[in-house]
Amino acid sequence: MPTYIFKNTKTDEIFEQQMRISELDDFKSNNPDLVQMPTAPSFRLKGTGWYETDFKTGNKKNIAKSDNESQSSKTTKEKKDTSKKEVSS
Repeated sequence: MPTYIFKNTKTDEIFEQQMRISELDDFKSNNPDLVQMPTAPSFRLKGTGWYETDFKTGNKKNIAKSDNESQSSKTTKEKKDTSKKEVSS
């Protein structure tokens, strides 16, 4: 169940409230003195993991690589392709 943070505009009190997503609109309309505060998620998807490496098929790009690495790998591939063309002619 998600946790929402609200601020009371009259007392400047800040508090957390757990409720279902479906209950949020009713709670806000029943409490006009409360303002929902923006929050950041409590976790961060960082590093390698199933969301990054699993379920990839074919020639998909690794999104964890930096732009410099991907550009250098493209130029290396282009050089290999042109050398193959020259040899086969």
